[in-house]
Amino acid sequence: MKSQKTLFFVWVVLVFASFPLAAQATGTLTLTGTVPPILSITVNALPAAATLNLSADTDVAVANVVERSNKKGGYTVTVESLNAVFSGASQPYFKSIDAGNADTLTYTLSYGGTTVTFSAGSAIVSDSNTRTTGAGVSKAVRVAYTGAFLYEDTYSDTLTFTITAK
Repeated sequence: MKSQKTLFFVWVVLVFASFPLAAQATGTLTLTGTVPPILSITVNALPAAATLNLSADTDVAVANVVERSNKKGGYTVTVESLNAVFSGASQPYFKSIDAGNADTLTYTLSYGGTTVTFSAGSAIVSDSNTRTTGAGVSKAVRVAYTGAFLYEDTYSDTLTFTITAK
């Protein structure tokens, strides 16, 4: 009886030991990758942005903005005029860097060929429900104003462009 038990035990060991030696007919490999989120905006100022003649009527390109996003829900781009936001004005304007000079000059802004409508110094300039191309979408920024007889001085405004995922 003991030899039968020993023989059975040897048989069980040999049967289970042979399983790894058997070749499998198929095999699987799972490949997994990720795409990182992209949400960026690049403002490329043109030389005209720093050399505006405020005494003459002007309509000139001042920058190119590149919007880039791969967000599923899309994105929005807003622009803010520092002077208009600070003063509570609805329209952006140039203001003297000299606190003793109260002269200002309002201007209009176009973004991607569309005139921008500001409210309390801010405006939505892009509203997309999809992603951009891999290189992004380039939008021209133009400034237009009627020249004025202002005090001799340097005038400026700062525009801030912000991209936000929906």
